[in-house]
Amino acid sequence: MGNHLVKHGDGVKDIAFTVEDLDAIVAVAKQRGATIVKHILEAKDDCGRVRYAVIQTYGDTTHTLIERANYSGLFLPGYHTPLSKTHIFEKLPPVGFDFIDHCVGNQPEDAVESVTQWYEKSLSFHRFWSVDDTQVHTQYSALRSIVVTNYEETIKMPIIEPAQGLKKSPIQE
Repeated sequence: MGNHLVKHGDGVKDIAFTVEDLDAIVAVAKQRGATIVKHILEAKDDCGRVRYAVIQTYGDTTHTLIERANYSGLFLPGYHTPLSKTHIFEKLPPVGFDFIDHCVGNQPEDAVESVTQWYEKSLSFHRFWSVDDTQVHTQYSALRSIVVTNYEETIKMPIIEPAQGLKKSPIQE
């Protein structure tokens, strides 16, 4: 993680997905050319077991695929309820956070198509929505985006790249 921070600054190194059939997903991804960073591993505790694998996506970013079907714990093996209770959350209004809606993958110029194709080929995602620089732009910058999603459309991954503008786009900054 230290090298990732030095190279990329503060950002996301790994995006984890809960999956139902880890063996099949890893086998298909591998057969279609995906790089498997960590082959299927297992972790367990008193609440059961999880199985997981890590695959390489674009750049230095990875996806951890986690199968939790045989696990009833709070999060993952080794995680426990905090020993001390804080009352601060009782004083704050509820957030209502249920799930992450989407996770954006910023790309260099002219990379959005190849990354989109990787998701389609390796993880069997499909294109959900797309926009180009004629639709998303300001006087100074623009971007192109293709949103890919899994079969159930529960995971949304907007893949975006800068487009030509008078100044650097927010992606480049």
